[in-house]
Amino acid sequence: MVSEYNTLFSNQGIPPSEMCAKVGNLLDASDPSPVSLSGPSFFNFDIVAVGLGFHHFEDPFFAAKQLVARLKVGGVLMVIDFLPHEHVHGHTHAASKTVVHHGFEMEEVRRMFGDVGAGGGFDLQVLGRGVVFKGAREGGEEMRRSVFMARGTKV
Repeated sequence: MVSEYNTLFSNQGIPPSEMCAKVGNLLDASDPSPVSLSGPSFFNFDIVAVGLGFHHFEDPFFAAKQLVARLKVGGVLMVIDFLPHEHVHGHTHAASKTVVHHGFEMEEVRRMFGDVGAGGGFDLQVLGRGVVFKGAREGGEEMRRSVFMARGTKV
């Protein structure tokens, strides 16, 4: 997948120095500073964003800490994910092996951002009316989830 991504952008005339994918895992607590992601180009980012991924992370706090470590001071951590919801049965489990958390409380997100050093200018907004997963439940019923966007600056 990484090579396909890099080929796609190379074919569009975008040089690897401007945009490229790398393989690495910042979420492995047994190797928090992987060699493959240790060069200077992997630090001092203006923004780090995770869209609808935090509920898949085993340890969202550790993930946030790892990502904030890659931001420059004044850089922004942005997370889009779900507010809490019940894990009710009567729906299919296509993603059940990858979903670890069933949403996040607003105060939990605020505390996490502050504790990992990205609490400056913290803001959290609930986005519109959320998202609808059509046919996600048995019988083809839809499943609704409220979505939030949180941002904080590294201090």
